[in-house]
Amino acid sequence: MNFDTPEDGKAILGNDSEKTAIREEILDEIADLEEYARRGVAPPHCRGYRIRINGERYEVFKPVITGLEVLELAKLTPPKDYTLRLKIAGQPPRKIALHESVDLRTPGVEKFKATPREQTEG
Repeated sequence: MNFDTPEDGKAILGNDSEKTAIREEILDEIADLEEYARRGVAPPHCRGYRIRINGERYEVFKPVITGLEVLELAKLTPPKDYTLRLKIAGQPPRKIALHESVDLRTPGVEKFKATPREQTEG
């Protein structure tokens, strides 16, 4: 068993995996997803997440968001008239359905791109 004293002065007892679990905390900040993707690390659990949709920045205050919520946040209505794509670092953009959930804490989540659907789509 290890004894550690973090910055707040409170001792933490336990093995390394227990300490990791204890230190998994919600940070009182907004995580910029593009910045975390550039650094190649997963964003922490925090108060909110800064995302980019079609070049504009938005703040989301929950870790999981649907395609519909992304489009509504960007005021792209009606949502069914748009195709939404998610860019994850090192991967090609992929389509996100309106009902599909995206966990913003996934390592590499960078940004969203929405384009008007062509008449021949859907």
